[in-house]
Amino acid sequence: MPTTSVQLPDLLSVGRPYELRTNRHCRTITSASEAYFHALPSSILSDAEKERLEQMKIGLWASVCFPTCDPPQLRLATDFLTALMICNARFADARITTMQECGWRDSHSEVFLDEKDSGFSCLAQHDLFRPLMPQLTRAMPSDSSRSRFCVSAEAYHTYQEHILAHRRANTLPSLSAYLDLRRGFSGVLMVLDLLEMVEGLHISPNLNEMKLAVANIIALSMDIFAYNNDQFIGNAFNIVSILRAHEGVSVQGAINRAYALIELASRNFVAEEERYTKRHASPSSSPTAWVWNPLGGKGDGVAARDINKEKGNEGRARDSQLYMQGLKDCIVGTLNWSYETELFFGSKGDEIRQFGWVFLRDREVGDAAPGTRGDLILPIRIHLLGIVALGAMTPTSRPPSRTFPPNLNFWGQTHFKFNSSPPPPGSAVLLQ
Repeated sequence: MPTTSVQLPDLLSVGRPYELRTNRHCRTITSASEAYFHALPSSILSDAEKERLEQMKIGLWASVCFPTCDPPQLRLATDFLTALMICNARFADARITTMQECGWRDSHSEVFLDEKDSGFSCLAQHDLFRPLMPQLTRAMPSDSSRSRFCVSAEAYHTYQEHILAHRRANTLPSLSAYLDLRRGFSGVLMVLDLLEMVEGLHISPNLNEMKLAVANIIALSMDIFAYNNDQFIGNAFNIVSILRAHEGVSVQGAINRAYALIELASRNFVAEEERYTKRHASPSSSPTAWVWNPLGGKGDGVAARDINKEKGNEGRARDSQLYMQGLKDCIVGTLNWSYETELFFGSKGDEIRQFGWVFLRDREVGDAAPGTRGDLILPIRIHLLGIVALGAMTPTSRPPSRTFPPNLNFWGQTHFKFNSSPPPPGSAVLLQ
């Protein structure tokens, strides 16, 4: 029986200033994408993973993150997000110590000869991402967007390798190192780069700080949502576990501290948006820099290249505004979807959204059969700390205000509960 309860912060408040929108092609694209993954051979996607596709509701996630794109682009985004979440679910298994166990191959099965495309070569090593590579490469609207996506893809692969190295050595990264690693190995940076692809945007290069802030919001929020499952299966690479180990706080204290980091990232995003808007006033709000001659010529003293540059700047400014709106869609969409998917809370998402209480899943003696998922939980070593154990704590006296009503429809989907085997006895994490 569960013995410890924690209270989640009102994470939806972070997205409250932004409008929640859903792509009208959600149903059709979700059905098509799930059919595609069900048709994959079991050597690529196991039967158990196929059974969980409907529970994951990835089509809904894609639809709230990309609410305005056309069906072909939404389908590619849905397939990509599905591959990403399956790969991440494998990676969270505490027994996984090699990239091959997550579906990566030893060498590049498909090599992009241009060095700037090395990120595509990284993704092409994975069985689930490889079929999507031709569409992804064709969909990139510019060389700069292609370059940004490749950097994020390389980070996804490289940072997963770094985390597995920590897992093999039974060590934890520092808090600051984990924050950098989490943005990368979560794949969120790639998701935010897809915004350029699905809308065909040519954006300013000065939006990177905004993207990093949003990546922090989403990645750390997902850590809070996933903590109950992560502690159950022995996955220590979660912001809550990292904070517990390094700061010696309770589970509730670590969750509150993680939420403070999310609020900080949210404030950084708002500040960066305000700075960018002040630096790049809308061209339509200022007098035009050139005029057309009624006889077909251009205004005196205005060269054609200046006109083209001005038009190009206007287009980039518009696209940058659309990209910033897309970042907001990803924030509010992901936070709301996290209570709809059964990845984190099973069928209890609506109750947890309303009240915030979560009972930590017990890891009891004799519950795990040898050789089953989670049967090996290794001690984690870091410096300057003693022993930290998952113990009961007194929750806060009353839940936070939760006035934000559910915005998403379940649209007739059936709820299921995951049936994963619990790990072996012992809940202590040894730190030396």
